[in-house]
Amino acid sequence: MSLTDDDLTKDGLIALARSPSRLSVLADEDLMKVLCAGGNDALAVLFERYSPSVFRTARSILRDDGEAEETVQRVFLDIFRAKDQFNAGRGTFTTWLLQYAYHRSFDRRAHLQANHFYDLSEFDDLAPTALFYGAGHLLCLPRQEVVCLVEQALAILEPHQRKVVELTYFEGLTALEIAEKTGDSASSVRHNLYRGLKKVRDTLLETKRARVNATSERKTSAKGMLVEHPRTF
Repeated sequence: MSLTDDDLTKDGLIALARSPSRLSVLADEDLMKVLCAGGNDALAVLFERYSPSVFRTARSILRDDGEAEETVQRVFLDIFRAKDQFNAGRGTFTTWLLQYAYHRSFDRRAHLQANHFYDLSEFDDLAPTALFYGAGHLLCLPRQEVVCLVEQALAILEPHQRKVVELTYFEGLTALEIAEKTGDSASSVRHNLYRGLKKVRDTLLETKRARVNATSERKTSAKGMLVEHPRTF
């Protein structure tokens, strides 16, 4: 169900906020509009829809059910606080939400590791996660821009590689679970995951190099202009 022009008025959004039955069938982006208009029940609908996937993501990173549950609560609190920053024209709600899930989960994991919560050997199988998450930060860009670049990078992957990456990071499945779902062997799943992640990382690194080169060329051009047209007094 999508919002009508009448629904998008202030009075219409307020009325929607008071109707749980109508809220439950709205699209994610429309629920965010209601939430921004003061209809906090919209957050409960989004929580019901997406808390399981956020939990799987957090659980795959934190390896602890209690920590994952607490992270889910924090993620949706982040969403509530940042609701006015959501822009449907720049990406889907799901992508926006999962960025918060990854950010919170990795921050919490770093804190727990610093306090010796884990045996580090438990995290050997998280190497692909670190590669994927760290690649975006190499660009030093705003989170939303990194999301767009990652989506573009995923688009160049072979279908089987992209499917494995998406099942791992967007649904929180393990290699064994993906193997059962796709009919491939676990070793084949891991192979496709690593190859896919390497392509994503290489694409992001190439983007960074292109940006650095472009910035360097602009600076060089500016210096040349200053020499060619010296200031006179």
